[in-house]
Amino acid sequence: MKRKRGASLVEVTVGLFIIIPMFLAIIDLSAIVVGQIVNDAMAKRAARAAAHQENAGAATTAAQNVVSAYLPNGIVTSIAIEKVDFDKDKSGKVVVETKTIINIPAPIQIVSIFQNGRAMHARATEPIVMLTANP
Repeated sequence: MKRKRGASLVEVTVGLFIIIPMFLAIIDLSAIVVGQIVNDAMAKRAARAAAHQENAGAATTAAQNVVSAYLPNGIVTSIAIEKVDFDKDKSGKVVVETKTIINIPAPIQIVSIFQNGRAMHARATEPIVMLTANP
């Protein structure tokens, strides 16, 4: 009887050593996915706002206003505009690049993907809707 109890305790302990890190890794992967989704959405929103402007200065300001309206949370700690290309090469498009820093809830130091302060990059392209037509 005592051997069965001891064996059960060892099995539970070994199982927890496997299950707990897997559970923490799932939480960390979820945070990474949420961070990338937020970054992609913010890049798209900033590109749309920039696409409704008439010049590069106004486009940059509009993109900055969209990003500055975002309130950081427990996962996404900061979002910044890296670059705004407005009608580069007369392409009729605006390209916005953003960078997001995310906080990993349960960082695992030996796995590089699960480090705190992970940077995410996103790029969004939108057609410019406020350009004047060439005669």
